[in-house]
Amino acid sequence: MRHIKTIIVGGGPSGSICGYLLKKKGEDCVIIDRSKFPREKLCGGGLTPKTYILLDRIFDNLTYGYKEIKGISLFYNGKKKAKIELKKGLRTVTRKDFDNCLINKFLKIGGELINNRVSAIEEKGEKIILTMSNGTKLSCNYLVGADGTLSVVREYLEPSFTKGVLCLEQKNEEFVPDDIHIGLDDTFDKGYYFVFPNNKYTAVGYGEIGTSIEEFERQLDIHNVSSNSKTKGAYIAMLQKPKYKFLDNILLIGDAGGYVDSLTGEGLYYAFKTGENAALAIINGVSFKKQNEKIIAKMKLTRTLSNIFYSKIGKFLTKIALESNWFTTKAFSRYLSW
Repeated sequence: MRHIKTIIVGGGPSGSICGYLLKKKGEDCVIIDRSKFPREKLCGGGLTPKTYILLDRIFDNLTYGYKEIKGISLFYNGKKKAKIELKKGLRTVTRKDFDNCLINKFLKIGGELINNRVSAIEEKGEKIILTMSNGTKLSCNYLVGADGTLSVVREYLEPSFTKGVLCLEQKNEEFVPDDIHIGLDDTFDKGYYFVFPNNKYTAVGYGEIGTSIEEFERQLDIHNVSSNSKTKGAYIAMLQKPKYKFLDNILLIGDAGGYVDSLTGEGLYYAFKTGENAALAIINGVSFKKQNEKIIAKMKLTRTLSNIFYSKIGKFLTKIALESNWFTTKAFSRYLSW
């Protein structure tokens, strides 16, 4: 049985960054992913300024394609209420190309990517044994779950975990606005409609507690952005309260650990940051829970804020706030940089 110090399950942004930082320090690690890159990934692909600043700090001379967005239009019940002008623009990326760029940074410094699926996990003494779908077995000292919302590693630690919010999305190549659109609606429980234009197409989506294709199609009609593209769905780990136990040798990062802003659905910043924190915990031999405590506290706070924001009084105050473009711009800009 081959033994590797650290096995990372999942080659998305959190897994790629964790692997890259480990290899950069000469650590023994591999990434296992069931898909071959480049692969499709459902996501608006928005990078806030704090996100790409962090990204630039982690990687040396990273270049990737993106579209710079300087405005966010806010809608309520299908009607435009305000437009936020940003001093520092957001960057929107196609996740297929962006994720491929990150995994290639890991590979170029000697990283190894194994295309396979983990079918079983067991602990034997101080080692963790992984069984692949083809019967191959690998052992490790550290197991990092970076395999998304439906994580097999998360399932091992927390068998009955909730999947989060279902998000539906379409690609629209004809509708290419200059700004991002965010839409709230009285019929929504918790969630919102969104439009993220990138340098290849526009991602039009809708994620909410009571998501349905019928409601998504209604939103497309209200905003006049219907297209012939196929509707795809994926779970986002927002509004979750993780119940898994923090271990020193099994770490969950990114969506796998539930690290998504429950108010906005932003996940890429937390994918990058938890990937970095996991690598630092392994390199320095410290507790990941301790290394990651600020992000854990932030997740708790965003869950509380989301419950307030999506309450009846929260929605009422949001309607009033949208009438004041100055107040909305200031509040939104500060939250994005927090």
